[in-house]
Amino acid sequence: MSEEFFPTWTVVYLAVLLVSLSATSLAVWSLKRSLCAIQSVVYYATLWYFVWKSLFALSRTALMCSFLYEFRQSESPWLSRTRDNDVGSLRLLGRTFNASGSSIIPVPTYVVWILFLGDAALLSGVLWMLILVLELTRLAKKTMDRGPLREKQVRRNYLVSTTLIVALYFLLCQLLSNSGGIFSTNGKVVNIVSNVMQTIVIAAVAIGMVSLRTHGQKFEGVSGEIEQSPLYSRLKRILVVFMVFSLPYTVVNWVGTALDDADIPDAVLGITQLLYFASGLFFALVMVASQDCFSTCLRSRDASRLRGSAVAHAPMQNPVFVNTDIESSSYLWGQLGQTMHAAQELHDDLLRSLLVKHNGYEITTCGDAFQLAFHSIADAVAYCLDVQLQLLHVPWPIEFVESYLAGSVTVAMPKASVLPSRHKHPYLFRGLRVRMGIHASSPEEGQLFTNVHPVTQRTTYVGLAEMIGREVSDLGSGGQIIVTARVARWLRAELEAQSPWWHDNPCLMQELGVYRINDLKIDLGIAQVVPIVLKDRAALFSEIGNVRSRKSYRRHDSTAYDLLMSPADTFLSPATSDHVRSVDC
Repeated sequence: MSEEFFPTWTVVYLAVLLVSLSATSLAVWSLKRSLCAIQSVVYYATLWYFVWKSLFALSRTALMCSFLYEFRQSESPWLSRTRDNDVGSLRLLGRTFNASGSSIIPVPTYVVWILFLGDAALLSGVLWMLILVLELTRLAKKTMDRGPLREKQVRRNYLVSTTLIVALYFLLCQLLSNSGGIFSTNGKVVNIVSNVMQTIVIAAVAIGMVSLRTHGQKFEGVSGEIEQSPLYSRLKRILVVFMVFSLPYTVVNWVGTALDDADIPDAVLGITQLLYFASGLFFALVMVASQDCFSTCLRSRDASRLRGSAVAHAPMQNPVFVNTDIESSSYLWGQLGQTMHAAQELHDDLLRSLLVKHNGYEITTCGDAFQLAFHSIADAVAYCLDVQLQLLHVPWPIEFVESYLAGSVTVAMPKASVLPSRHKHPYLFRGLRVRMGIHASSPEEGQLFTNVHPVTQRTTYVGLAEMIGREVSDLGSGGQIIVTARVARWLRAELEAQSPWWHDNPCLMQELGVYRINDLKIDLGIAQVVPIVLKDRAALFSEIGNVRSRKSYRRHDSTAYDLLMSPADTFLSPATSDHVRSVDC
C-alpha cells in the first residue's frame, strides 16, 4: 500500500457529518424551547426525530474519526488502508477480509457499540418520521388536534411503542447472532431492516400527499391568498429531501445487500453516502428553520417590501366573520359517495378562489364548512353574493345534477321574473346549496383573542363574536345569507349614499326579526340578503325557528346586551334607487 494514501472520502464524510450534527442539534434546541413540543404530537414527533437524527450523526462522526485514525496508522489490526474501505466504510463493516482475503477481520468492541448506537438511532428516527407523516396527514384532514389530555396520552403511547420496537429488534439481533456480536453475522439484517423502514417512510409521505390532493386539501387560503396548504407543503418538502438525499442511498444499499458481488462504482458509493449524511442538515432546514426568513434574505430589499405590502393578513381589529355550510351534505355523501366528493372539491375550489378577489382569510375548514374572516363588511358581503352567483355556473357532475336529491335539485328562474340580466342566471338553484352567515364583531362583544396554530400557521379567533358568527351560519337554508345588525345597518347606509359598492353589488335585504340564542342569552336582530337577480329565492327559504318579529319583541331581563336593528325590506339595486319599499315584520 502506498504511503501517499489519503482517505479523501472519509474526511469529506466527517466534514458533512459535523455540519449535519450541528444543524440537527440546533433543531433540537429550537424545538425544546417551544412549549408546542410538549403539547402537540406533531411537534413532539419532530423533536424526537431530530434527537435521534442527532445521535445518529454523532455516532457516525465518532465512527469516521475512528476510521480516520486507523487510516493514518501504518498498520491497522481491523481496517485495511484501501480505497474500497475509504469509500465504502460502513457498507464493508462485518465483512472486511484480512490481507489474504480468507477470513473476516474482527471489529473492535467499541466500534460495535458505536454502530449499535447509530443503528438504534437510525431505526428510532425512521419510526418517528413515520409517526410525523401520519400525524401531519391526520391533522390536515381533521384541521384540529385531539385536545390536551388525548394528545398527552397519544404522545406517551408513541414513545413507549417506539422504544419497545427498537429494544425488541436489537434483542432479537443479539440472540440470533452466532458469535454474540450484532454486526458479526447480522450486519446484512441491519441493512435490510434499515432499507425497509426507509422505503416505508418514503411511500407513506407520497401516499399522504396523494391523499390530501384527492380530498381537495392541497390548497387553502393563507394570509388572504390561495396557496398550497402549509401541511401539504411540509409533506412535499419532506418527500423532496427523502427523494434527493435518502432514496439514492437506499437504492444502492438494496443493490449491495441483494448482490454481494455487485460492482458499484466508487463515485456512486461515495456520493450516495455523502448525500445521506447530509440529509439531517436539509431536514432541519425544511422542517424547523424559517422558510420565510430564507426567502426574505434571498430577495432584494425592494422586492421584499413590495411583497409585504401586497399580501393581506388575518384581520386583527373587528374582523367580519363568514361561516358557510353545505345543506344536506351528510345525506348527499351517504347517497352519492364519489360523486359528492367531486362536487365538494368544486365547491372548495370556488370558495377559496374567490377569497383572493375579496381579500378574505381562511381560518379553518371542518368537512364542508368554512370559517372565514374579512377586514371589512364590504368585502364579506360582496364575497357571499359572489359565491351564490358563481355556484350556479360551476360544472357540477352530471350524476349530481340529475340525482334530484334534497339539497341538489335544480330550480329554474320563474318566467315571470323581469330582470335585466335574467339570461345570465337562468336558475334560482343549481348544484350544491350553501348557507352563509355574516357577523361583524365589535368591542361591545368583549375581547376577541387570536392565536397562531403552531403547525398550520393560521390565525384562529376565540371570543363571543366568533361564537355568534358560528351560530348565525346555522340559521339559514341552503343558498341563504343571514346577516346580523351591524351588517344590516351598513347595507342600509350604502343604499342611502348610493355608493360605488352599492352599484357593483345589487342585492335584496329583508329583515327577519329577533333571534334568541338561548345558550348565550343574547338577542340578535337578523336579516337575509340575496343577489337581486335571485330575489325569488326569498319565497323558497324555510322559516327560521325561535325568531320573533320586531314589533312583538320585548327585551329579556337576562340579556346582557342585544344586537337589534330595523333595516326594513330594502332593494339594494341601482335599478330601484328611486323606489325603496319597506315592510314591517
